[in-house]
Amino acid sequence: MLEKHKHHHDTHDFDGIQDNRSGKIPWYFSALFYGLILWAVAFMGYYLLSGWSSEAEFAQEMNAFQESHQAARQAPEVAGAAMTDAEAVARGERLYAKRCAMCHGKQGKGGVGTDLTATEYHYGRDPDAVARSIAGGRPGGMPAFGNELSPADVDALARFVLSLE
Repeated sequence: MLEKHKHHHDTHDFDGIQDNRSGKIPWYFSALFYGLILWAVAFMGYYLLSGWSSEAEFAQEMNAFQESHQAARQAPEVAGAAMTDAEAVARGERLYAKRCAMCHGKQGKGGVGTDLTATEYHYGRDPDAVARSIAGGRPGGMPAFGNELSPADVDALARFVLSLE
């Protein structure tokens, strides 16, 4: 039969741990405890009644990011004028140094990435094929930059890559 233990003493000793039940809890512990309960009730009321949700906040921030990213992707061409080939190659060279040189080497001779000075590429060495490789990536380690670069940037980068010898 199980025996219920009732403690009628102010102190209790169990395995060397002594519990003193006659002392009162400090007032600041009680204030903190009840304050946290009040804060939790207020926060839950705000969360449940205000319509706020982390999903809605994320969607709002994502839309703002996509709008700003879309504006940044617009071609920075002045008054709709197309870039000359020399301007495109110069712009492509800056993009190459920033995004491609770490894998393909400073001179395009290869490294982790393939040699861009080769006479033939696996997926073709024409401007469209190179632009597709830059924008869409390729299996085996070539990342896609189509979401990060504008079409004008991809074109400029492709022109620069094709100018490497």
